[in-house]
Amino acid sequence: MNGHYRVRRVLSLAVATALVLTVVEVSQAAVQCFSLDFFYDSTSESDVMLRSAFEEITDQRTGLRVLFHDVSQDEDQKIRKRIDSIVRYFSLTELKLPAIYGLRHVVANLKSKDVMQRRLKEILTMTAFVRNGCPHCRDAKEFLRKYRSRYPAMSIVYREVTTDPNARNDMNALVSRYRRSAASLPVIHFCNGLSIGFDREATTGKRVLQKLDYWSWPTPDLCTTLSERIGVQVTRSVQQGAA
Repeated sequence: MNGHYRVRRVLSLAVATALVLTVVEVSQAAVQCFSLDFFYDSTSESDVMLRSAFEEITDQRTGLRVLFHDVSQDEDQKIRKRIDSIVRYFSLTELKLPAIYGLRHVVANLKSKDVMQRRLKEILTMTAFVRNGCPHCRDAKEFLRKYRSRYPAMSIVYREVTTDPNARNDMNALVSRYRRSAASLPVIHFCNGLSIGFDREATTGKRVLQKLDYWSWPTPDLCTTLSERIGVQVTRSVQQGAA
């Protein structure tokens, strides 16, 4: 009886370990798509032209999930309610269309394709202010390199604050803008906010990933792959344990 119990316990532990290892492995490799909302009015010719331009721009980038909201086709007022919540959150008087919302940014009253492209680039850029010889900066770089492929739509730019006065000035301006105190490096600007300092992946890194994942979605094909791989791994572990 005790022997059978030990066998079942070993099998349970093997299955649980396989599940944990598989989830961790896939979570590092899985691709996340950032979600962007585009609000426009199809009765406006300029809005329709910019909508087409935005679709063209975003189609050229991987890792984006774009939702188009036509306020002229809003019979149940769902789009209006969403706009109202954005207006309240950002303390705006109104959301002038066409507008982009995503990654904790709102860009309203768009006038041209060039402006739209420039602002989208700003939204999808993570800027890390670093210093040569800084161990925390080194660890942050290693962490960002590790997870870079998980967010293909996000560009990462490193700026050296000791050799580039403009980088230092820009960093100080951001710290002042967000009313933070830059007590240590690196200072990472993304999702309309700052992450200051870097402890290790399990703490600071976890918070960075949580913020990025909040504004993104796992791609459907990789969600399917995750469940299939877990099933295969569990079956294989049970068979190996039984043998």
